[in-house]
Amino acid sequence: MKLDIVTKNYSPSKKLMEVLEKKLGRLDKYFPHEAAARVVMKGEKKQEVLEISISYQGTLLRAEVRGEHIYDCVDLALPKLEKQLIKHRDKFIDKQKDVVPVAEPEFIAKEEIDDVPEIVRTKEFEVKAEDLKEAVAGLELVDHDFYLFLNVASGHIEAVYRRADGKIGHLVPKV
Repeated sequence: MKLDIVTKNYSPSKKLMEVLEKKLGRLDKYFPHEAAARVVMKGEKKQEVLEISISYQGTLLRAEVRGEHIYDCVDLALPKLEKQLIKHRDKFIDKQKDVVPVAEPEFIAKEEIDDVPEIVRTKEFEVKAEDLKEAVAGLELVDHDFYLFLNVASGHIEAVYRRADGKIGHLVPKV
């Protein structure tokens, strides 16, 4: 697996780099060809943040973990990624019909593999044409974590959402 390691307010040890390389390398068995992983390590106040994103043939898998020690974060992020890989294995089958190896899970127990969640409700709603400030105000008015709107500036459907840190994020789809 090709690794791209980015750090922000954090300096990783040589041993940590080796551990990441070794553990992420064990996920190679799920990909017929080489995948690219981006690892972001951040130091924030009294905790450390580890984000691992794996990109393969247009599909993106991502796990973000926060904790006191980065090694614990690695041990928590890898099972998340492996669950995603197992659930969405059919997306990794190459167009030339390469077969993704059926491998034993490394980081999770077989019992932990969940079925695909069932859609239990479908809801329709009107999307309003608004600017970004109006959309943020709309998010504050509804009791949801996200708010969809038609951005008058771009003419595209976009979303604002409440992040885990309480701040507001803005999603702009790109096709």
